[in-house]
Amino acid sequence: MYSRYLLMAPLSLAFNLFVMATVPVWAAWAALASLDRLPGVFAYVHTHDDDIYGPVLKPLSALERFKVACWWLWRNPGYGFDAYVLGFDAAGVQIVSDSGVVDFDRGKTVSRLVVMQAANGHRYFSYRRDQMLPGNRFAKIWIGWHWSALDGHRHMIKIMFNPFRSVS
Repeated sequence: MYSRYLLMAPLSLAFNLFVMATVPVWAAWAALASLDRLPGVFAYVHTHDDDIYGPVLKPLSALERFKVACWWLWRNPGYGFDAYVLGFDAAGVQIVSDSGVVDFDRGKTVSRLVVMQAANGHRYFSYRRDQMLPGNRFAKIWIGWHWSALDGHRHMIKIMFNPFRSVS
């Protein structure tokens, strides 16, 4: 379970950095061709649970589509790859253990560890922690696989360390 993550996490990070470095190419392709999703395997560069523009209303001009696609891709690089190549199918997943639902993003140090078992018997883990920092800020840390399938079909691998979050 953990060794699988140690092998896959660097692949996810490398692909996400590749996407971030090439965002203008993907955004221009989608914007100029008026595409909501890139075709085939190229869809791995954007989110699997939304289109290349994210949840915002579709901009009308090609320049607006380009800007929104760039922003969304830089914010969520490689989610399709993380879900469909490195993730696992949500069908038949069972929660083996769960440290409990906690209230994240609320200004306190909290964590949650979930162990899931896929239909094929493989186990996957998800660990999320909000670590309070000085100055009303906290670090959002998430490793493993997402404990819920965002699109209802695939659990994506997660690698997140964001020390710039602030309590609202």
